[in-house]
Amino acid sequence: MEIVLSRVLLLLGTPGIITAAAVTSATAAPPLARLRMTRSACRASVQMSDFSPIDALRGTFERLTDFRVARASHILLKGFDDDTVTRMAAWKAELGDDPEAFAELARASSQCPSRVKGGDLGFFTRGKMVKEFDRVVFSQEPGYVYGPVRTDFGHHLIYLHSCREPRE
Repeated sequence: MEIVLSRVLLLLGTPGIITAAAVTSATAAPPLARLRMTRSACRASVQMSDFSPIDALRGTFERLTDFRVARASHILLKGFDDDTVTRMAAWKAELGDDPEAFAELARASSQCPSRVKGGDLGFFTRGKMVKEFDRVVFSQEPGYVYGPVRTDFGHHLIYLHSCREPRE
């Protein structure tokens, strides 16, 4: 008890009157007991999901063995509000699936440095772009405009030029 009391006085910085509450709180729950309480509190708040390690491994395997090469162009607007989505939806309806019109609109309106190339991102493989972008590019048919797609960068309209197996 003396050791605890001297540590409390040392922590307070000045010798003086110490209340029973200070001594009790300093000795009430040793660090290991507090850790156990924290663990049990964490366990109580954890909810089980439908996680399947086999499905996770299968998804990782498919992602890591997908060597397809895609070529896409995009128009990026950095806003996250409803007006941005509405504007992009209107552009998509206006453009149809015309790659020249898409490139022209990208040069005029995109907020990405690729706008100077008509939004052309060149060729890339899965994993080179953000997850949401990859999901669209590697799951859709070439020759169409897709989006708006929300990523951490903003909203994108994506024109998928091609998606093919790599050359040997």
